[in-house]
Amino acid sequence: MIKQLFSIFILFSLSASLLAQENNPISCSDGIDNDGDGLIDCEDPECESLPNYGCQTCFSDGLSFADFVIEYDSNCNGIDSDDPQTALGVSDFAEVAGFEFVSLGERGFIKLGFNNNLIVNSGNNDPDIWVFEIGPAVEPSFISLKPFDQITIDFLMNGGVFDIDGDGYFDFAAIAGATSSLDIDNYISGFPFGELKFDAIKITDIDGDCGGSTSGADIDAVCALSTIAIDCNDIINGPSVLDLCGVCLEPDDPNFNLSCVDCNGTPNGTAMLDICGECLEPTDPNFDNSCTDCLGTIDGTAILDSCGVCLEPNDPTFNLSCIDCAGTLNGLAVIDLCEECLLPDDPNFNLSCSEDNKVYIPNVFSPDDDGINDKFEIFRNQEVNAQILTYRIFDRWGSLIHESTNFDFGSNSNWWNGEFKGEKLRPGVYIYYIMVEFQNKEVKEYSGDISITNSER
Repeated sequence: MIKQLFSIFILFSLSASLLAQENNPISCSDGIDNDGDGLIDCEDPECESLPNYGCQTCFSDGLSFADFVIEYDSNCNGIDSDDPQTALGVSDFAEVAGFEFVSLGERGFIKLGFNNNLIVNSGNNDPDIWVFEIGPAVEPSFISLKPFDQITIDFLMNGGVFDIDGDGYFDFAAIAGATSSLDIDNYISGFPFGELKFDAIKITDIDGDCGGSTSGADIDAVCALSTIAIDCNDIINGPSVLDLCGVCLEPDDPNFNLSCVDCNGTPNGTAMLDICGECLEPTDPNFDNSCTDCLGTIDGTAILDSCGVCLEPNDPTFNLSCIDCAGTLNGLAVIDLCEECLLPDDPNFNLSCSEDNKVYIPNVFSPDDDGINDKFEIFRNQEVNAQILTYRIFDRWGSLIHESTNFDFGSNSNWWNGEFKGEKLRPGVYIYYIMVEFQNKEVKEYSGDISITNSER
């Protein structure tokens, strides 16, 4: 039905009123104790303070007022009062800023719906509908009503009341004058109270214009003087209401206020389970991160070992990548020219071997700028006189990444520092090719693997 199409709008209206006091047309006609003082709608003194207090006219029944706009067309451009929402809720018109109405323009109209009650016939000559047409001018309008059920439609057609233009609203009569009323039983009689039911009203301007002294009938509110309650499931005197999720349920339904809760149990909340199974707001810095290991793997088990390397605990190199040749964690001992494992400041470093060992080429270095073993430097015995003819480094795909030629062993600028084009290369295995010329003009070629390791602590 029409009011179900407007349920989202109604929910937002109710949510907004919950944040305010009970002091405006909507909060004074929603059936909710918005300010928590135990008084609802027309019972609340704050509602009594509204100008042109409409509750007095409508038997202090806030629920009897129209609840939502179905359609509005003024047939005019540029009229001042063209907000159809100002026709909802309790009448509050006053000739001061902030209290408004809607003008119907030149033969324009407005259709207003009821979501918690129905307009019904009184069964006697009492008025059944009250239209708060306000302002100094008497501007007549025509009233049409939309039947709630097929039974009412059949009664109307048999009684000579018809939907002339086929829009679903049956035409009754014109009204005129400030705060005018309509008695349904005056046009179709013989039915007891509540037999004829309607859930919407159409008010059409009769003689207004767009540019003259009047901009059509000015509507501030509409209430059902004869009314019965209806719940959001269209059940007369039914118990269902719209919950915080906008779902029409009975308050004792197990799903009441639960169909839209997030993982934290907050209605209409935005928290959700991340890939780690944690209930977090998507904007939380820990979202999707609380279960990732040091490799960034979800639910992974890799951790930083004692050498600061991220590895699985069962990795064969776990806690071993920073052990020196003496087996010391983060130790500084290295293999010297004589293939002895010594600290570089040991007095015997490079001196323990015989003269037969002319050149020593290490197989690992650590370019970490700690002043120890930072370059791939080859060594000779102090008694040997020689120079480097060719010194080339290749990556494992055979690409040349460093070359120096014709330099002495004591040169500091020609040894490879583990960089390529100014960028440090990653730890790994590289290939060297070196040609050395000795004092006797003998030239020897050396080739093999050199590994970059990281000994940072």
